[in-house]
Amino acid sequence: MLKKTMLGIAFYCLILTGWGQAFEYYPEARYRDSIPTLKEVIGYDFGERIASHAEIERYVHALAESSPRAQVFSYGASWQGRDLYCMILASADNMDRLDEIRAGISKLADPEGLPNDEIEGLLDSLPSIVWLAYGVHGNEISSPDAALLTAYHLLAAENDPAADEILRNTVVLIDPTQNPDGRDRFVHYFQQTTGRWPDADPQAAEHNEAWPRGRTNHYLFDLNRDWFAMSQPETQGKVKIYLEWFPQIVIDLHEMGGDSTYYFGPPALPYNPELKESQLDWLERLGRNNARWFDRFGLDYFTREVFDSFYPGYGEEWPMFHGSIGMTYEQASVRGLVLDRADETTMNFRDTVRSHFIASISTLELAARNRRDLLAHFLKLRRSAIEEGRVRSVREFLFPAETQRERAARLMNLLTRQGIVVERAAAPFRNPSARDFDGRSAEDREFPAGTFRVRLDQPAQRLAATLLSKEAAMNPEFLEEQVERFEKGQPPEIFDLTAWSLPLMFNIDVFEAGEPSQGRFTALDGPVEFGGGVEGGTDVLAYLVPWGSPAAVRFLARLHQDEIRVFSAGDSFRIQGRDFPAGSLIVKTADHSADLPDRIRRAAELTGTAVYATDHSWVEEGVNFGSDRVRFLKAPRVAMAYQAPTAPGSVGATRYVLERQVGHPVTLLHTEQIPQVDLSRYDVLILPDGMAVSGGYDGRLGERGASQIKQWIQNGGTLIAIAEAANWLAGEDVGLLSTKREHRRPPESEDEKPENADEPKELPAPTPGAILRAQVDRDHWLGYGFEESAPVMVNSRNIFTPLHRTVGENVVRYEQDPEKLVLSGLVWKESRDQLAGKAFLMHQRHGRGRVVAFAEEPNVRAFSEGMLQFLFNAIFLGPSQ
Repeated sequence: MLKKTMLGIAFYCLILTGWGQAFEYYPEARYRDSIPTLKEVIGYDFGERIASHAEIERYVHALAESSPRAQVFSYGASWQGRDLYCMILASADNMDRLDEIRAGISKLADPEGLPNDEIEGLLDSLPSIVWLAYGVHGNEISSPDAALLTAYHLLAAENDPAADEILRNTVVLIDPTQNPDGRDRFVHYFQQTTGRWPDADPQAAEHNEAWPRGRTNHYLFDLNRDWFAMSQPETQGKVKIYLEWFPQIVIDLHEMGGDSTYYFGPPALPYNPELKESQLDWLERLGRNNARWFDRFGLDYFTREVFDSFYPGYGEEWPMFHGSIGMTYEQASVRGLVLDRADETTMNFRDTVRSHFIASISTLELAARNRRDLLAHFLKLRRSAIEEGRVRSVREFLFPAETQRERAARLMNLLTRQGIVVERAAAPFRNPSARDFDGRSAEDREFPAGTFRVRLDQPAQRLAATLLSKEAAMNPEFLEEQVERFEKGQPPEIFDLTAWSLPLMFNIDVFEAGEPSQGRFTALDGPVEFGGGVEGGTDVLAYLVPWGSPAAVRFLARLHQDEIRVFSAGDSFRIQGRDFPAGSLIVKTADHSADLPDRIRRAAELTGTAVYATDHSWVEEGVNFGSDRVRFLKAPRVAMAYQAPTAPGSVGATRYVLERQVGHPVTLLHTEQIPQVDLSRYDVLILPDGMAVSGGYDGRLGERGASQIKQWIQNGGTLIAIAEAANWLAGEDVGLLSTKREHRRPPESEDEKPENADEPKELPAPTPGAILRAQVDRDHWLGYGFEESAPVMVNSRNIFTPLHRTVGENVVRYEQDPEKLVLSGLVWKESRDQLAGKAFLMHQRHGRGRVVAFAEEPNVRAFSEGMLQFLFNAIFLGPSQ
């Protein structure tokens, strides 16, 4: 048995990576025999192999069973059924009073009216809370193994004063693997491709995963972008943990390219404007302490150069708006067990585990030694959030929710689930200073009962403000530098989206109020229900559902599953004094058996849909039920391209909303198999956004695939193409979309110069995730459910020339006036001027079928709910047009 007196950072272990050489982790540490090593439980030592999720799970439970200073609890399950769990490590005394500690932290998190003597008592008695979160990207492999080493060291070390101080002054939360589905996808791939010995060649298959790689979860979501969207169970569970514990420090441990070193903060610019200077000071303190430890062990690192703190969906960023100190750690990755690097050194997996382990211990040491200061700082930020909310130019956000009830309710539920207080008006009220997002002057407005209100004088003020404000301002010095880089032809240093305003992305009415509203409001104490049911008498001729809400789409999908015949109105109509927009659903009782009322009621309740029953078909205005403009909606058989060259995020988000939000099945087809499959089995084929791998769509589909798809469309198929797929359709060799992706315009001074065909053409500068205003053709079936204007997200270099009216329709075009185009985010002036008036959503007929083409992804990370109706119209209405 391996002796437990070992050299290395917490212990000395024998690593067998083909050489049998000893490796140091923590100098001169001695360990208790009562705490099992990884080898005793799993059969190999730390850093010797890449642990699977099941092995990680076995070991953390073994640690918890061996020590009264550890607990393990589950916080949910992944889509594939793998357990999501978290370890709690603390001294025996603190373990005995965990409920008391959690209650005390909750009081600091909501300090309004808390007496000073009670506050002082809490600051004196409570430990600081640190949450270490590992492996959010499943193929960033070293941090989960470092989590196991960190837990072992804290529980087993006999002669490390730092470990004793950490457990005495800190409650440590360790999430060893945030993304178990992605983790195991990588581990299985690595095991399959690794030979008798690990291969250090960076070109070896074991270092280069197959599509979709292990980064993402089952639905191919990047979980490090999902924190405010909360679409995935992994994120939902983590947010719940956060709101139970309110940790003062949250560390998210990652990996980056193998030729790099190690990154920790302070982060790069831009900073989110809602971050406070004191938080940046703490990031500096964390960075300096990490540097001290890394210098001690001769480890290289860097700070500030990349990895900003601007986008609120990051695992380190979202907690900052609640008052925590959040930081990202990035370790150069082996993506295996051993890697030859460009600097002619060889890096082993154990090296990467060690660096994350050292960073973890360093962080915990700082938290333990600054326990009271951290708690006081957290309290100060929660208090100041309330105070700032009372003096901001915007005091509250108001959501009338008269015409977008479900989307508004979904947004309010999303906000409350992440700790933001939302209220609802019990009666009509007025506000003297309400302004909408179009920037018109503030005025005295009346709001109806049921209006939702989000006040900013609350502890979660900064999170509410960053999610609900129209714009998040970037640091001026950073913007100036980016303009200089743009003018020099250098790529921008922007890491992610520059806009995410949830009222815009949900496409709902919102008003900013400069003064607090006076009225009767009640805080939501649970989710807002959508209230599905049937309104009307028993002698029913038809059931009607207004089109344009997610509930209507879910209802339609449910009826299709139940084999109920459904029709869609090709124009608006008015019946029994109620208006129904174009696209509204009609179910005629004459087409069905006597149990139809029960089936309709059940579908309405299950999907949260308001259904209206009518005992006659006489319409006061608009289209009649028997009109040729009322079309039967067949249940669409949907297929989607899968595997390379599709973009995993586009595939996953589309599949997720269809299967999980709507309840409609989708068949996945390997892209390279599409030229051979029988497409006549499907009514809809979705080509998601793509990547420039293996020649893109052209390389995988080729002439035969294009011909196969053309014939299928001619026979009545509906092809939906997103972004790069639309660009493929517009190519001369395919010719299914009569547009072109535009190249960058020359400067104005060169407008008169003749174009030189031999000069390489450059695409426009990328628009980094901005929200633009678009104009919608509401008379076209793809525009059903929308007003004349809608916000859309642009996150690419794509600019498509509008279709000529003789060949198709530009159902959605960007605002024609460049000065009114940008609603939120950063758009280069050159790109803005070129985007104005261009096509976002195009429709072109071929024979009995059609092409529906999106210039951009309409389903951005499953939080662009206001854009999704375009996709739903294409899928559910398209085959019947």
